[in-house]
Amino acid sequence: MSAAAQTLRFQAEVEQLLDLMVHSLYSHREVFLRELVSNASDALDKLRLEALSRPELAPLGERLAIRLEVEPARRVLRVVDNGIGMSRQEVVENLGTIARSGTRRFLEALREKGQAGSAGLIGQFGVGFYSSFMVADEIVVETARAGERTGTRWRSDGKASFTVEDLERPPRGTVVELHLKPPDPEGEEPVDFTSPALVRELVRRWSDFVEWPIEMAAAHFAQAQELPRETAADGLEVVVLNSRKPLWARPKDEVSPAEHAAFYKHIAHAWDEPIETIHIRGEGTTEYTALLYLPTERPVDLLDPRAERSHVALYVRHVFVMADCEDLLPPWLRFVRGVVDSQDLPLNVSREILQQNRAVRQIRARLVKKVLDALEAMRDGRREDYLRFWRAFGSVLKEGLVTEPERAEALSGLVLCESSRGEGPTTLAEYVERLGAGGEPILCLLADDLEAARRSPHSEAWRARGREVLFFTDPVDEWVLERLDQFRGRQLERVDRGAALPGGEAQREELERKERDERPLLEALEQRLRGRVERVRFSGRLVDSAAVLVDERGSVGPHLERLMRQTGHEPPPRHRVLELNPGHPLVERLALLAREQPASPRLADFAELLHGQALLAEGSPLPDPARFGRLVSELMLAAV
Repeated sequence: MSAAAQTLRFQAEVEQLLDLMVHSLYSHREVFLRELVSNASDALDKLRLEALSRPELAPLGERLAIRLEVEPARRVLRVVDNGIGMSRQEVVENLGTIARSGTRRFLEALREKGQAGSAGLIGQFGVGFYSSFMVADEIVVETARAGERTGTRWRSDGKASFTVEDLERPPRGTVVELHLKPPDPEGEEPVDFTSPALVRELVRRWSDFVEWPIEMAAAHFAQAQELPRETAADGLEVVVLNSRKPLWARPKDEVSPAEHAAFYKHIAHAWDEPIETIHIRGEGTTEYTALLYLPTERPVDLLDPRAERSHVALYVRHVFVMADCEDLLPPWLRFVRGVVDSQDLPLNVSREILQQNRAVRQIRARLVKKVLDALEAMRDGRREDYLRFWRAFGSVLKEGLVTEPERAEALSGLVLCESSRGEGPTTLAEYVERLGAGGEPILCLLADDLEAARRSPHSEAWRARGREVLFFTDPVDEWVLERLDQFRGRQLERVDRGAALPGGEAQREELERKERDERPLLEALEQRLRGRVERVRFSGRLVDSAAVLVDERGSVGPHLERLMRQTGHEPPPRHRVLELNPGHPLVERLALLAREQPASPRLADFAELLHGQALLAEGSPLPDPARFGRLVSELMLAAV
């Protein structure tokens, strides 16, 4: 090693990951080649992009390619590219520590999904390079950054450490050399990844649509004279293993589902099949082609704020420009994967230019409409597929109702909710159809989860009268219900807010009379609960429960309150009301006690018990659990 050599330890989480790679993950081991080819393709894309502003980095007309080299006798496989390369610092950062790529989340997801889900997770979290240790007992990387005079050699056996040293004047690009493990006589059937035939088959299966040529020496295919030959930049006769023709440039009817699946897996670094494919060809004032995929499985980092961006790549006349173009799709469609190829944009387009470009705005509007149209068609024609999609991505799709209210009509029609009918998710349109003629509102209940919604006392009276209540249980639903106030002319009414009156005006008059008669009870409870609730009143929403807490209209909701506290902000006060069931035996006995013994200390204790009971029923924490426990114990002792 040179004087500049260093031996460094891997990040702790990388060590855990490598241990899993080496000892636990054996399914789909060939995924390592897909990941290395994808990394090489990214390096070539980055070189071409940087060369637009710095032409000296890549000579005009230079052949850019990915070469695969095998040495069966030494059990060595190399993946070589003449792309952007890496500096020494980039080597240490990219190959020694991958916290930025979500390693901790990868490990947690791997423990949840087990070995069966490992292949898809490898690509999602940017840890594809490390999958090479499933097949190699040593990896050597030699790389030189474009524009720099020295290079770097990285070497590791996949255990606790790696070594880096300087190289003098290596060619630009990266060589990843895998020293493959010997076959395990007691393990799986041995697979020879130095076999040119196997390597060719794997490239055609997983990387056929990579834009850059993936080549091997023609000498490996002496018997296959039908394969086209080319001459590489170094004069070597090579065979190009991939078709290279962009899938999106071919007519729709010429692309098979298998080809779509392979292309989706390549661009999404995923292992699942797309649940929907959207192929668009725009003509007229703005010419473009788009190929979009809706995933089947939910990425583990879908709700990570750092991942809230579009995952659609932008090409201009088949030339890669940008990997995740934020201006092509809004954040609430970030689960969509795909590519857009424009004929009208300049090659040196920047994010600032994109934001101001009329053609990009037109493309974005068209893509959003096509995705929503595809979802509507799936909802109406393939309900089971739509249910699966909604469970994975519905909470993200609903963000559009909050951020783009002008799309409320289209997005609200896609919403699925569980309801008190208990017959599975339903759309708002289906709910309205069941309501029939008339102006009855759409009843909604916000809850933390489905079980809490089903147990909630807020909808007791409505359900007792045969009215269906929709359950909204996603964290984003609090904001959704603030924005979505009507659907097809029907008001959305929250049964957990305001003074619900299932019995109409007659019930209102009866409650007002009852409150006048039992004013001593209400005043006694209000006095004891001052600061916790704004008032105490009789309820029209309760049947079986004695009490319930409700928010007044306009009050901050529970999800927003928790979010503000978690982020260190003090939320505005919630305007809460304790509602009592006037027909409940307990409330009737308390009313009698308040009339006969208005100064009784038992009223104060019962006020706290009723308030605590209502908090527990909605899943909220008690302000003083110890005191609540003592009061319950005293009550039980008195009863015994």
